[in-house]
Amino acid sequence: MTSAALGGSLPASPAPSPLPGAALSEPARWLQGYLRLDTTNPPGNERIAVAYLASILTREGIPVQQWVSPAGRVSLSARLRSGRSDARALLLLHHMDVVAPGPGWSAAPFGATVRDERLWGRGAVDDKSLGIAQLAALVAAKRRHLPLERDLLWVAVPDEESGGGEGTAWLIARHPELFADVEAVIGEGGLNLVSSGRLRWWGVEVAQKRPLWLEVTASGRGGHGSGLNPESANHQLIAALDRLLQLPPRWQVTAPARAYLAALAPLHNEHWRRIFSRIDQLIDERRGPREFLLPGMASLFLDTVQVTVLAGGDRINVIPERATARIDIRLLPDTPAPAFLDRVREALGKDLDVRVLVTSPPAAASPGAGVAWSAISRTLAAEGPVVPAVIAGFTDSRFFRERGIPAYGVSPFALAGEDLRGIHAADERIPVAELDRGVERMVRIAAAYAATPNYGRRPAASGAR
Repeated sequence: MTSAALGGSLPASPAPSPLPGAALSEPARWLQGYLRLDTTNPPGNERIAVAYLASILTREGIPVQQWVSPAGRVSLSARLRSGRSDARALLLLHHMDVVAPGPGWSAAPFGATVRDERLWGRGAVDDKSLGIAQLAALVAAKRRHLPLERDLLWVAVPDEESGGGEGTAWLIARHPELFADVEAVIGEGGLNLVSSGRLRWWGVEVAQKRPLWLEVTASGRGGHGSGLNPESANHQLIAALDRLLQLPPRWQVTAPARAYLAALAPLHNEHWRRIFSRIDQLIDERRGPREFLLPGMASLFLDTVQVTVLAGGDRINVIPERATARIDIRLLPDTPAPAFLDRVREALGKDLDVRVLVTSPPAAASPGAGVAWSAISRTLAAEGPVVPAVIAGFTDSRFFRERGIPAYGVSPFALAGEDLRGIHAADERIPVAELDRGVERMVRIAAAYAATPNYGRRPAASGAR
């Protein structure tokens, strides 16, 4: 569907109701209202978020535009223009959808409760707080009449949590004109470290692992559970998954991981400086690390395979005719996906059906240079060192890197470990004071970028297409 200007056709947006206690800042109130919207994906229901966010922007006199995919998933964009005919643009990108809350919450997942000086709710960290910080940067530039040398483009997308096919992937393929002048992207994926109450470093994500999501199906003869049926669908699937999980891992040090650890080395003690600066000598392709690595670090050197969903019958005395599994594979930045998929198929066996749900081609890491990187690093460096990070997850940044457009994962919030455990888990929350500080950081980043003189138009590496 072609884009259309937002107007009265959208439903009225809910306004956050006041809560007792200290008054929240304006961005915190915006986030509170945003967190009260249930945009669990599936189905997403991002229309209510589009209406809410659009109401804020239109009150500020910032024109907005909606973009609707054939499946009815809605994106929202707003742009502050410099007035220069040759202006480049910084894309401020976040996703409106969230994962299902799941059990175990001590607060209502969509209640946006303020407790213990924190805002609680699904999306408080992933990713609605970033979206509000970026929106606040746009509003601040408008209110302050910031003299713009470059454009600021703010985009809210659906469907990131399911791979982005109905969000960024569709938008960039069907409406490349929206991104024609984009020279860099700021999205989610920042990897900061706060310990003992102190910020140790800002991790700006420049590279990430790539998804290879699969659905595997086994078929067999159904029947009564009392019968002998060793080749049932369930048994076939279990045996095949066991063969897959027994494949020997292949360890590899990629260029982005090497650069990441080299940047981290000076920030650690002598032992870890030695480990990080000699990582090529310490990682054996077959045996893995020769010395202990920090928890979670192994995934930076491995293609990982994780069986996450199993379905194969619903009664103990009935043998189902079909059994399925969904497998979350994360590939290193330069692992050839076709070759890895061939290896997976061979392990699973010819009798199983393998369907690719999400995949992504290799893409170069974003450079630690340029106007956007300078705006990010100079702003954050006032409070701590900035390092080019690699993450084991994946984000919508990959769609831009595939097209030669630098994309940076930035979290402007210095969050301690306990406030990060709610991501994709129960009791997601963000400290209100740190939200406000993060908003101000994002305001400064956007202003530093937009105020930089644009000395003639430079074509993007390949452009969005």
